[in-house]
Amino acid sequence: GMLGRWDDSQRFLSDHPYLVCEETAKYLILWCFHLEAEQKRALMEQIAHQAVVMQFIIEMARSCNVDPRGCFRLFFQKAKVREEGYLEAFKTELEAFKSRVRICSQSQGFQAMSVQNPSVYTVYVCIEIKLSILHLLQNANDLQGCINRSVCNLNSMLQKDEEPKMMDTV
Repeated sequence: GMLGRWDDSQRFLSDHPYLVCEETAKYLILWCFHLEAEQKRALMEQIAHQAVVMQFIIEMARSCNVDPRGCFRLFFQKAKVREEGYLEAFKTELEAFKSRVRICSQSQGFQAMSVQNPSVYTVYVCIEIKLSILHLLQNANDLQGCINRSVCNLNSMLQKDEEPKMMDTV
């Protein structure tokens, strides 16, 4: 969550492939809502970037019908070479997600819940997380063209990739 560059994020996930999963994406999204509620906007934006990265990797894996740990390097490869359409879709979704977090956190109901009743606040945040994930998945259709172009490259990349390293996840 705290890494700022593509290479740093890829290296971290290579060292910790067990983090490439839906649970990590949900945790990062939840963290964004908490940070925004605490008025830590700069940190929220950094974590939001990592949350959207994770969601893109998961969606790419789903589209390619592979384990997310097996395709996260492809995501970073596309990001680093600024593949046409892909990085723009990522940036658009990142800005939309950050906006949803800010709008939700600024609502009076959200602020009242976070102070008055932490358990209701937690339920509300979970609903917002589900809505954010749903929005990310709905936008996945827009990404389908980008992802489909990647499927052909994925198998060759997986064969060249460090397969034994992927197996050392336990």
